[in-house]
Amino acid sequence: MYAVSNFKKSLLVLSIFIVPLISCKNDKENNPNQKEDNIEANNTENIIEVVTNEMDFQIPSRLKSGWTTFRYNNKSSETHFFIFEKMPEGITIDNYNNELVPPFKAAFNHLINDEVEKAMEEFEKVPAWWNDVKLGGGVGLISPKSVAESTIYMHPGTYVMECYVRMPNGMPHAFYGMLKEIQVTEETNDLKEPSYDHQISISSQEGITFQDSIKAGNYQLAINFKDQKQYETLLGHDVNLVRLDNISKLDTLGRWINAANIKAFRTPIPEGLTFLGGVEDLEEGETGYFKTQLKQGTYVLISEIPNAIDRNMYKTFKVY
Repeated sequence: MYAVSNFKKSLLVLSIFIVPLISCKNDKENNPNQKEDNIEANNTENIIEVVTNEMDFQIPSRLKSGWTTFRYNNKSSETHFFIFEKMPEGITIDNYNNELVPPFKAAFNHLINDEVEKAMEEFEKVPAWWNDVKLGGGVGLISPKSVAESTIYMHPGTYVMECYVRMPNGMPHAFYGMLKEIQVTEETNDLKEPSYDHQISISSQEGITFQDSIKAGNYQLAINFKDQKQYETLLGHDVNLVRLDNISKLDTLGRWINAANIKAFRTPIPEGLTFLGGVEDLEEGETGYFKTQLKQGTYVLISEIPNAIDRNMYKTFKVY
């Protein structure tokens, strides 16, 4: 009974996070904001410009493999982020539409109607290849009308990028068009790994480690993913940089960023929090980088996982 109960609990959580990801693939064609890509990469530095106007991603659909900088311009009035999820070889959006979308949509409809047993029957139809999806990084949470820049190593393959921050009604942004397939080619961009000013480490055992204070200025920070694990949300850990109006806002942030709570992770975000980017989930042993301008004040590095504060998956620091 314990195993069955936990299995059902995991599937219930799965429905919250993965259904939005796959369901909006069909919805994308109906989204007027999801336009054809006319954005070109900056060939000199291989900076990929990513723009969100409302609930969309404007980004080239094909990228070279290698170290790649994503400059995310969030022109919208909502807080967003994006994460890359690397598909197993041979899996495309057609597989998603034909193999994943029907059972997940059916299960989600059952869950809305409190028909848990029927939902479980639908989840049993999920294809085995879903377990082989890899974490590919991305740009951390970023407040409206702002820009964030992160650098990650893109391996060849097929990726799905998405944002699952929730609307006030609890539905993830992916339902409204914030999902896109990206092809990363075998051809490399031949760029070297970036340099950095300071290093951040994150692990499920040690939490987030960084210095207690730092001088105001412009920095490139490295994030070393010492390990990675799957949490109750069936996702891994990331690192997001947040400026707090005052330290008392830390508990507010911890409650809001707990996506295991269906009432959390919704916009508008609580007052007193400014999201400045970061690096989304990477596999164990990988490193991602992000640029930031730090002004005097109180900041926190925090992971978007359940109960991040209790798990020590955060680090506050002062900028002087």
